[in-house]
Amino acid sequence: MSVLSVCEWLQSVPWAYGIKHSTWEFPVVESVHSLALSVMLWPAAILDLRLLGLTMQRRSVSQVAAQFLPWVWTGFTVMILTGALLFCSEAVKCYNSPFFRTKVVLLGAAGLNALLFHQTVFKKVAEWDENATTPWRAKLAGASSLIIWIGVVAMGRALAYA
Repeated sequence: MSVLSVCEWLQSVPWAYGIKHSTWEFPVVESVHSLALSVMLWPAAILDLRLLGLTMQRRSVSQVAAQFLPWVWTGFTVMILTGALLFCSEAVKCYNSPFFRTKVVLLGAAGLNALLFHQTVFKKVAEWDENATTPWRAKLAGASSLIIWIGVVAMGRALAYA
């Protein structure tokens, strides 16, 4: 069975078909997806900007992370769940879209960047937490995160209008 066949089957499942062809379901799911992205992205961007030393320099990185990471994880969870519903309702369109494929690769890169940051640099946050200037690896993680998420948003918008 090919990936395309799975996508064809997936979007024909009654609930996925219903989302796509309902007057209100698709717009509601897409709106919740966009709102969840905002709930995730703004706090993540603030943390990334703190890592770059461009904002909240009087607060430690661990304080900023403690304040904003719960919002990031909540928004990310809802965004992934609603994104999965949107994908199921338009699986063939997504399969054929270079924008969707790029978005998936960027989402993987975002996850890898976050994982590497939390497993390496952030584990030693106590050593550099109070400094206005963060280590270059923390800055690299913050800059990479911002760039990757801008790409995710751009590919999502391109997918919607392609």
